[in-house]
Amino acid sequence: MVLPKSKNLWLLFIATALLGNIILICPYLFAQLPSSDLEVFLADFTISDDKIDLIHVQNVSKNKGYDNQPWFSSDGKTLLYASNRDGETDIISLNIYSFEKIWLTETPNRSEYSPQFRPNTEELSYITLSKDGIQDFRNLEITVKNDQLSKFETVLEKESIIGYYHWFNRESYLCFVLPTEKVNSTLQWHKLSNNADFTDKNIILNMPGRTFLPIPNTEYLSFIDKRSTPWQIMSFDPLTLGINPILNVLDQSEDFAWLPNGYLLMGSGSVLMYHNGQKWSILSDLSDAGITNITRLAVSGKSKKIAIVGELFNDN
Repeated sequence: MVLPKSKNLWLLFIATALLGNIILICPYLFAQLPSSDLEVFLADFTISDDKIDLIHVQNVSKNKGYDNQPWFSSDGKTLLYASNRDGETDIISLNIYSFEKIWLTETPNRSEYSPQFRPNTEELSYITLSKDGIQDFRNLEITVKNDQLSKFETVLEKESIIGYYHWFNRESYLCFVLPTEKVNSTLQWHKLSNNADFTDKNIILNMPGRTFLPIPNTEYLSFIDKRSTPWQIMSFDPLTLGINPILNVLDQSEDFAWLPNGYLLMGSGSVLMYHNGQKWSILSDLSDAGITNITRLAVSGKSKKIAIVGELFNDN
């Protein structure tokens, strides 16, 4: 799906596409996950004209329990993901070439989720959940001086109920705010201020999906709208806060990613599918790699890598 940069052409594309066709912390969301025993896989991809190939699929987490929420650094050399360790979830940094792993967090009685690199910084952001149910949105600055590693953690939003998010710039982000007994989950646009106790918040809609990603070659972000069936992938304009539909999701899938050429990726069981603006097609059947129930996806255009979260086939 190659998307034009012009807003008018972009809206025309949307109309054409429509005609053509968590665990985290809240009990309301547990049913969204296929299993707590998930693995992170890494694969290379190539794009030549309209032909896409996926090769060298391998399990890079190799860890019993929950391994999920992959996120690439802007240079494509590092993959972050959340990983189970002794019953808690910490953040791993993986070198995609050497496969060296570094635990970035080690916090007794607390877990970290949804790791991302904050734009234009060397800082790491994530959602924290303590044993007593206290949840924060935090920032971690890691520095090395005289071979000594130091970490400085700050709270961006205290005791918030943010489950998933995507930074647009250093101060602004689109986020999924978890449901309560009184209200549904909501999609919100947050902007931090110099006052640590204040965040400018705009509610965009209720019942969003959990994936938020920039649309290649545009100034827009994308998300899934789950208010009606079938669910729809939508565009979001951070400047006007406007939303527009792009196309229906594949098989009510919760997760998607964008290839650098503007094609959409989604998983269906063991099959990874792509949409070229006209139809869904099979990119690769990953059953030969032992993968089933594909969920989260992440793509790095710089390193030509795709991170895939899924379950391993049960041999029994």
